[in-house]
Amino acid sequence: MLFHVTHHHDEHTCPAKDDDTMAVTFAAVMDTLNEHVNEVVGAWVDPPGHDFFFVVDADDVAQIFQGLWPIIDVGTAKVQPVGDFAVMLAARAAANA
Repeated sequence: MLFHVTHHHDEHTCPAKDDDTMAVTFAAVMDTLNEHVNEVVGAWVDPPGHDFFFVVDADDVAQIFQGLWPIIDVGTAKVQPVGDFAVMLAARAAANA
């Protein structure tokens, strides 16, 4: 199942200016996500907004929790299940037929 993850921290918890903290948080999170979820479909960032966006394929939200472990205490995450829009439209058309 696909999940859209938005992770937000603020300027007070941002590790961007501390290389040691950065190494164990945001520099590590892609490795732990790849280790724990089925697939990282994409990852994007809005540095001035202190927001990270991930689309991941996972069987369970626990996989995402484990994957986000390096950044779990740096900010908050919103995890939303998402689906393929074209598949949803086809299912809707079939249901209304």
